[in-house]
Amino acid sequence: MTYSRSESIEMVNMCMIYNEETKEVLVEDKTDVAWKFGHTFPGGHVEKGESLYDAMVREVFEETGLIVSHLQSCGTVEWFNEEPAYRRIGFLYRTSDFTGTLKQSDEGKNLWMPLKDLNEDNTAESFMKFLKIFTDPHTVDAASAVMNGSLTIIPKDDSNGHS
Repeated sequence: MTYSRSESIEMVNMCMIYNEETKEVLVEDKTDVAWKFGHTFPGGHVEKGESLYDAMVREVFEETGLIVSHLQSCGTVEWFNEEPAYRRIGFLYRTSDFTGTLKQSDEGKNLWMPLKDLNEDNTAESFMKFLKIFTDPHTVDAASAVMNGSLTIIPKDDSNGHS
């Protein structure tokens, strides 16, 4: 039996934008999604030939009108599909550096809100697990064995990188 290490990959991204002055994060209520509606952070797809960083800057600008810089990588999320072999990898970033005027998007309403006000009831599916990656330096990854399935947090093990 021949085992192939190749699979199709879809790359996506998401960015937590934190306003130091107001102590709020920018959330988007996406209305064009197949998963549970609710607050999430701006993000989207990485285009063919586009760097991860440039894709994040582009997606934030397209959805919010803001120009972000000094993006910090927080971690990743992954979903797997067995047949056909397929994987979606989400690259998560955060920043407090942004300029521009917030605009509304065709993809959902944008608003600033305190981080503490985000909860399981008012956020998109699996978002609270994403949020743990954005805010907890000991949590860097989450994965699901099925496409669009519920994520499981993969905690960082300080002794060897990952558990």
